[in-house]
Amino acid sequence: MLHDSSVSNDQRKFVHSCPACKNRYRVTIQVKVRRIHKAACPHCGNINYFDNRTGALDRDPVSTTEVPVPHSSPRSGFSTLDFDNDEKAAKKRVKTARWTFPGFWLKGPGSSKKGSRSTFGNVADRISNISPRGFMMIGLALGAIPVILFLLLMLMPAVFLPEGGDTFLSGLDSVTANRILDRNGKLIAELFSHKTGNLKANEIPEDLKSMLIFTEDQAFYKHGGVHWSSVVRAAVYNVISFGYSQGGSTISQQLGRILLRARQKTLFRKLRETSLAFYLESHLSKEAILTAYMNHVYLGHGAVGVENAARFYFLKGPGELNFAQMLAIVCLPSAPEQFSPIRYPDRLEKKMDVVFGRMKRENFPLVANITEEMYTTQKNAMLSNPSRSPGETVFGNREDTAPYIAEHVRLQIRELLGAQSEFGAGLTVETTIDAGLQLAATSVTAEFLMGAQRNFPPIRKGGPALSQNDTLKRALTDEYMRLGLGAVLFGMPSSELSDRTSDTVLQAAAIGVDPRSGAVLFMQGGRSFRRDNQINRALKMRRQTGSAIKPIIYSAGIESGEITAATRLDDSPVFVFQGGEGKKEFWLPENITGEYQGKIAAREALAQSRNVPAILVGRAVGLPRLSEQFKKFFFQDSDVYGQRFRMDETVAIGSLEMSPLEMAVAFGAFADNGNVRRPYMILKIKDAQGKVLFDGANRDEFGTRLEVSSRAIPGDVAEVMSSMLRDSARFANTGVYPGVLMGKTGTTNDYRDAWFVGAIPGLSAAVWVGYDNQSYSMSGGMGARLAGPLFGRIAQRSGFAPNGGYVFAPAAERVRICKETGKIAGPNCPAMTEFFAAIRKPEEACDLHGANGRQDRKEDLSRQTDFQ
Repeated sequence: MLHDSSVSNDQRKFVHSCPACKNRYRVTIQVKVRRIHKAACPHCGNINYFDNRTGALDRDPVSTTEVPVPHSSPRSGFSTLDFDNDEKAAKKRVKTARWTFPGFWLKGPGSSKKGSRSTFGNVADRISNISPRGFMMIGLALGAIPVILFLLLMLMPAVFLPEGGDTFLSGLDSVTANRILDRNGKLIAELFSHKTGNLKANEIPEDLKSMLIFTEDQAFYKHGGVHWSSVVRAAVYNVISFGYSQGGSTISQQLGRILLRARQKTLFRKLRETSLAFYLESHLSKEAILTAYMNHVYLGHGAVGVENAARFYFLKGPGELNFAQMLAIVCLPSAPEQFSPIRYPDRLEKKMDVVFGRMKRENFPLVANITEEMYTTQKNAMLSNPSRSPGETVFGNREDTAPYIAEHVRLQIRELLGAQSEFGAGLTVETTIDAGLQLAATSVTAEFLMGAQRNFPPIRKGGPALSQNDTLKRALTDEYMRLGLGAVLFGMPSSELSDRTSDTVLQAAAIGVDPRSGAVLFMQGGRSFRRDNQINRALKMRRQTGSAIKPIIYSAGIESGEITAATRLDDSPVFVFQGGEGKKEFWLPENITGEYQGKIAAREALAQSRNVPAILVGRAVGLPRLSEQFKKFFFQDSDVYGQRFRMDETVAIGSLEMSPLEMAVAFGAFADNGNVRRPYMILKIKDAQGKVLFDGANRDEFGTRLEVSSRAIPGDVAEVMSSMLRDSARFANTGVYPGVLMGKTGTTNDYRDAWFVGAIPGLSAAVWVGYDNQSYSMSGGMGARLAGPLFGRIAQRSGFAPNGGYVFAPAAERVRICKETGKIAGPNCPAMTEFFAAIRKPEEACDLHGANGRQDRKEDLSRQTDFQ
């Protein structure tokens, strides 16, 4: 404090630096008045005190450029500088100040030190500076506190718990994860924001209980909720340190704090916590309180309860822990993140050593047979070989082999039972999922797309394909966004701040249903389920299907009798009407090879995915009749039909947009006697006691607006299509189920979408590969190069086997025909057996090949087997 001599000898100005805000300001003091002066900082309002009881401020300016300041309090109600020449009044004010501020209980100015200010200095300095009178006042105040609080808490609990103690008892219920099971009862996913332990009292090891009580609350079985000596000890320490640094909470009070869900260190929270502790003690047994605490105490890394902590840190149940592991667990409640065994093992080791030493000194029974060597060996083995990495949490280690299934189930629980049941409600959700198929779909999809990304680099519409270097840069950028490295290292954007999905990350969707029931067997909604990209493409995405839709077109032709599998179609250039009603736009479609084959049987045209023959079948059937086929397979609801179907010839080659789920369901009709089954996944939802809260029977879970079961095509038409699609599957490059698999690939314009739709007995599946942003396409990425092989790998990895065989009724008729004419074969014809529906079968014999094996040269103009 600097002296300013510009005023009279009675008054002097000093330049003082405020210890609170560090700003300097000028203060005028009557130096002849021997007392403690005070002044408020004009910058922050902090009250500063200046000790002039010995006349230190009235000395020679040269020798008093810096004057000791005994105490500066935080902001109080005073804000003006007080001058008083009345000696008695001055003494009275000093006395009042001694009662008001703890710093005034300090000894004389000669003992005032830098360490004695309100927020600095060690405890020894503070105690040494307290005067005898100060000790007396502290003792009286502290002695009155327990009495007053006891009366308040016991006589007026409603003051601190107006909601009533019963409100909090429900919080003692265990918070158990919602468990999602596959069709065989295997756990495939869990849903919880946090989960507590659910151990019963007799399931917690007695040694672990004893060690926890020794560490946290040795008087647990003696007090009634509050250990008053601990409260007094904590109060003395808090007063001496001029802050709130100790709480002296019992296990009952800690449980009360957990139930209150409040950790702020305030007096009001402490009073509520203590009131609730009294309530718990009067309504629960000691054993129940201890069990509840051990199930609900937070122990770090998201683990709540000793059971979850034991399994997370040591991969063991509580009953399997050794002495050092149990000691580590009981050392965590006070500061679980600071003493984490996997993040700060050195800190934990020091605390364990302290507690173990105290156990030895106090002859704790459990350490009687534990030598220093045994303890050290167990401790070192535990800390030197952690089972987790420092960044892991229980959330990252929960069972979740089916993240897209889990998210779908979560949303269904919210819709059916309310948001409060989404997480940790102890529900059991029984589903139709096949765990083998699902696990394969989850793992294979990510693996497959990593290689496909390199082999089929993205092309932007109107631009060149990205080079391998560009693709690598994009991949590194995506990984940077996923991990949030910029935010961690440079304060730059991370995926936490953006919901966008990368345009150049190759995505996929795959879903399979049981065609005989509609039960969903697996569902993979994308490359991987991430914070920044959780779109379930299997359900929510609709894309053009390309040639994958052609089986629907051919089924209409066969069902109506316009064609058979043997009908010869003209694969030659043709103009196609597109654009819908009122528009006259035409387009010349091409085959993906750029070539035309001329006359070709319908079976071969479908297998080779020829575009013009499919359009010719659509023309023969007619758009009105074709629209009826789409109604039966996809758009059974009239509103959906009106919104999504177009009277456009291009629908015959896949211009309509469908979801993978819709394609899988529709394709199932060819494997199930022509029936379309409404898909479903959730069988039942049960509460923790096993009571059925929801039964999924007859509910339109996916919002398809389909009937539960409907006949799309007759059995004999389905068998003809099944036969044709088994030939088509040979071109899909799946490598699985030869001779059994039905399948059809599809590729849209500019390689934007690659599809495979296929079925075997017991499974109908659809796979899509492409980019979310349709401005990007795949360089040469066709269905047979991407979607078909992806399905094959999922099937191989899962080991899924066909369940039974195809059953069709009425059955199709098998007829031996001439390959070249499609008519009934003669003895010299190149013959094959073909399937025919009852509505149209060959009636004429082949007249192209003579009895002597010579081919007749007359042109076949039969409209019965030829179609242009």
